[in-house]
Amino acid sequence: MDDLEVSSPAVGELEATFNKAATHLQALTANLAQDKLLFFYARYKQACEGSCNTPKPGFFDFKGKLKWEAWKNLGDMKKDDAMREYVSAIADIDPDWELKVDVDGGSKTSWMRVSSFQPEKDDVREEDKNSFDWVKENNIHKIQSLDSNSIVERDENGMTLLHWAADRGHTEIAMCLLEKKINVNMQDAEGQTALHYAASCGHLNIIRVLLDHGADPTIQDSDGLRAEECVEDETVRSLFKAL
Repeated sequence: MDDLEVSSPAVGELEATFNKAATHLQALTANLAQDKLLFFYARYKQACEGSCNTPKPGFFDFKGKLKWEAWKNLGDMKKDDAMREYVSAIADIDPDWELKVDVDGGSKTSWMRVSSFQPEKDDVREEDKNSFDWVKENNIHKIQSLDSNSIVERDENGMTLLHWAADRGHTEIAMCLLEKKINVNMQDAEGQTALHYAASCGHLNIIRVLLDHGADPTIQDSDGLRAEECVEDETVRSLFKAL
């Protein structure tokens, strides 16, 4: 046990490695299952804020409850232990991750791809895929072929194709949809616009594209939150402050 404690990185080194790991997570989330996304979310919150200190979300806030419960279940875990588990999990997924990280680049946020926290469906055959599958896969060619009726479709949670593009960080698809005149300010079942999703996920390029096409940053979701209030990354927050 003493040997393990001696070999553990110093607090400053651990925090720096943790921040790099959080940055690299941006490149991994598209292929992560729901339980793994929750794992990272909870440990990021624990590392940055300590034990869960927020009220449990309402019954109909499906995504919020999953996030809250994952964090709450960590109990009194120490911040350093949360960082170590976060970094270790990144290494399990991508053993060479530290060689791929641009220390000074990339955005970092505790919450990414919020729409991933929905019931997952089985693998879909190519011939059975729909426009939502194409957006998630970043299949720009399929999206370019959609007609005006198809681009206004919603899924079971009221999300449009633009919500999904904003959530996944697919800038080219978002621009394509906007060029096809999709309503940039459409809200999902929880009152969130695509700008809420992009802000929450820390996708700077998507945020800029949405704002350039008339996204309204003053729209509130069902909890009374504007997109700016969903932001956890300081770089993203500064962009909204400049509006």
